[in-house]
Amino acid sequence: MEYKLIAPDTYKLIEPGPAGRVNMYLLLGKERALLIDSGYGKADLKSTVERLTNLPVILYNTHGHPDHALGSYAFDAYLRKEDEDIYLSATEPQYGIRRAAMKELPLGELDLGGRKVLVILTPGHTQGSICVLDPLAKMAFVGDTINPGEVWLGLQESTGVGQYLESLLTLQKACERLEIAYIQSGHSAKPMNMNKLANLIHLSRNILSGKTKGKAVNEGLCQGHRATYKYNCIIYRDL
Repeated sequence: MEYKLIAPDTYKLIEPGPAGRVNMYLLLGKERALLIDSGYGKADLKSTVERLTNLPVILYNTHGHPDHALGSYAFDAYLRKEDEDIYLSATEPQYGIRRAAMKELPLGELDLGGRKVLVILTPGHTQGSICVLDPLAKMAFVGDTINPGEVWLGLQESTGVGQYLESLLTLQKACERLEIAYIQSGHSAKPMNMNKLANLIHLSRNILSGKTKGKAVNEGLCQGHRATYKYNCIIYRDL
């Protein structure tokens, strides 16, 4: 597992896997540390985290998909109840994957000791997707709510575009209030600026108004219509 310092007391951890690289993030406070996502569960994430800090660690999974949550068994792990079935279906006994005793992930302010972050619910990619906003690093950690390529709303567990737009607007408002400057996603090689969020809001509005018509697409689990604006793309099933 690769890792690198991306801001003071803030690490990006990168695990390769069958669906491509997945990013996890470790935020260090004075009293405890927050791990955001746990990856495929194949790499020795726990040893990597212990190499970086001796603080007590809690794990917040941005959503329940296997490339983000399967390493949860090694930590004090949290997940939104809306995504519990997604996680449980990926850790059924026949898969041979250890299952974590997930706790309900709380929203609002989380104090790590001298470092407070804000956790908000952002339904879209999944019903239980969350984002973590960190004013200290001026970063929003967004899982798959925003990605550099396609945003997938074409899964059975995804919301429609209208709900996703509401989540983006909530995220934008919180980012402006906390003076967030960068977006760190679950699969991006580098941070994105706030134009990415604004462009996805614009695209979502165009889809809902009928100004942008998506083209039919089938990418296996993700099906529906692909709509684009500049370098931004949303695949959606429902409005």
